[in-house]
Amino acid sequence: MIPMKTPNILILGAGNLGQTLGDYVQKQGNEVVFWDIDAAKVPHGRPLEETVPVADFIFLCMPSFAVPSVLSQATSSLKPATIVVAFAKGLDAATGRTMAELLPELLPKDQPFVIVGGPMLATEIAAGENAAAVFASQSEDAAKSVADIFRSDVFAVEVSRDAVSVSFVGVLKNIYALGLGIVDGLELDGNAKGWIVSRALGEMLGIAEALDIDRSVILGTAGLADFVATGYSPYSRNRAVGHEIVKNGKCNLKGEGFISIPPLMARLGPRAAEFPLLNTIKKIAIDCEPAKSTVEILFAGT
Repeated sequence: MIPMKTPNILILGAGNLGQTLGDYVQKQGNEVVFWDIDAAKVPHGRPLEETVPVADFIFLCMPSFAVPSVLSQATSSLKPATIVVAFAKGLDAATGRTMAELLPELLPKDQPFVIVGGPMLATEIAAGENAAAVFASQSEDAAKSVADIFRSDVFAVEVSRDAVSVSFVGVLKNIYALGLGIVDGLELDGNAKGWIVSRALGEMLGIAEALDIDRSVILGTAGLADFVATGYSPYSRNRAVGHEIVKNGKCNLKGEGFISIPPLMARLGPRAAEFPLLNTIKKIAIDCEPAKSTVEILFAGT
């Protein structure tokens, strides 16, 4: 019997998420190579022109705004069968498009790609704790291939054909997790948190309807599960941004949720006015309005 080839995985982005996922899939028996735009993070790294042509999978473990420029350096060397896997959960600032909508333009025609959603906090994965993910692609074979890399007794996996909905839901959960960070920064009690969570879920469902996104994805692993994990975990960057806005009296702090607010509002157009919690988050995080009084107006206006 001819032995099966060990998959070669190239991870673009050697930050916390990239390093954690690399360690995990390496333990699952895969060959892993790292690359980062900051060469100091990968001291013995090889250039993309050497690593991209031999990669079976390429993990995009970087903020969404960095993906276009990095892929522009890699696409000419891609094998047609290489599967590109996007972990970024943000909207393109210029166009308001998700990763699922951008990648067909950034990649060669018919290049398979997979969008990843779900609760995958890097710190918990690194500690051997449970995680879950949805792997979404128009190519079911591509999604299953990536899911098989992660599947284990502590890592639950699902496969979806709806990459656009999974991608968009990841954006929404980041924005509303930032809102929960604001609530935590204000030290509001459990009653207030519970109310905010219910409003967030209702607005995410409403936005899904407005933008023709599958509402059922909001209630699943890529949506509600990831929202709860991101909104309540001390390890979440988006929650931390909201908390820091309140505690340090600063706004315009960078994070996927923050960056995605203006393009989401633009994409919603006049319908953005239908979502008061979204507007409250925007006023505090971007317009720098006082958090306490702005949240009080939200409560009083219902």
